[in-house]
Amino acid sequence: MNRDLGAAAIILTAVLLMTIADAMIKAFMGDMGLWQLFLTRAPFALALLVGLAAVLPARNWRLRSAWAALCDPWVSLRSVLIVLMYLFMYMSFPYLKLAVMGAAFFIAPIFTVLMAALFLKDRVGLRGWLGVALGFIGVMVVSRPGTSVFQPAIFLPVIAGLCYSFAAVLTRAKLRQSNTLAVALSLNLILMILSGLLVLGLNFAPPPAAWVEHSPFMLRPWAPMAGQDWAAIVVMAVLVCGITVLLALAYQVGRTVLVATLEYSYLIYAGVIGFVFLGEVLDGFSLLGMAILVTAGVLVVTRPGTSASAEDDTERATAEETPADPAASQP
Repeated sequence: MNRDLGAAAIILTAVLLMTIADAMIKAFMGDMGLWQLFLTRAPFALALLVGLAAVLPARNWRLRSAWAALCDPWVSLRSVLIVLMYLFMYMSFPYLKLAVMGAAFFIAPIFTVLMAALFLKDRVGLRGWLGVALGFIGVMVVSRPGTSVFQPAIFLPVIAGLCYSFAAVLTRAKLRQSNTLAVALSLNLILMILSGLLVLGLNFAPPPAAWVEHSPFMLRPWAPMAGQDWAAIVVMAVLVCGITVLLALAYQVGRTVLVATLEYSYLIYAGVIGFVFLGEVLDGFSLLGMAILVTAGVLVVTRPGTSASAEDDTERATAEETPADPAASQP
């Protein structure tokens, strides 16, 4: 019981940090592009991760074995999938409220169950299939296709959840003993390289102005940064490292069913933070759809025949962040 209480406190703290990090990125949309944000944050995150490796006693945080694991192509493929996850998730930020984005992304466990059944021959069971059905109903209630409030951007976090699920199944199939530090370093290295190339391309071969006007967060060239901008970047790097450690620790300390279920607290945090700091107000249909999605996720995570959702156990314990983002894990 004490271990579960400790795990609950740890995962609730980790999810709160995830929500704050996502809210900060959403708040920065008007000041700098996504790739500039990633490029400036990655070096700080890498330095902090290496520093953590020097002080943490856990075996899967050893720096020497991490460098060797970085050469594993499966680790690199997982990092690419997580980068795609963030790409689709953050593309939705200008159009969706933070909590609505999180609700659509949290269909990821349902995708994971379906892919585990297809590729890993996992047994889904009646409760699992009921959770799958409820999950799709929840997305429909949140998005309300065919009405005036429908936003096609709702499919972006759903695709992000699909990318995350591919990464989860890959981790379970190929990276169950992977080095946590290597996974985190690989993700940040790939983000830094990709962001650097895109920032150079956007500055020396800028897209048409109409494109930039339509998607400024994705296509904006390099913007001057003040001291407060650099301070915010450092804070986001610290959040990323905190999320990495706390996610791994939560799954080591507590039961996976408990921890995975409490990750849905992201929707509560996102609703409160979005309302207080971003001026986002959720309507009744959004709240109902989010409740249905949480129910679906709990049914999937707690279904009989799974040892507390092994795919989520491995993925989250080795993830940097994500959604989570929801939201997952943070890069």
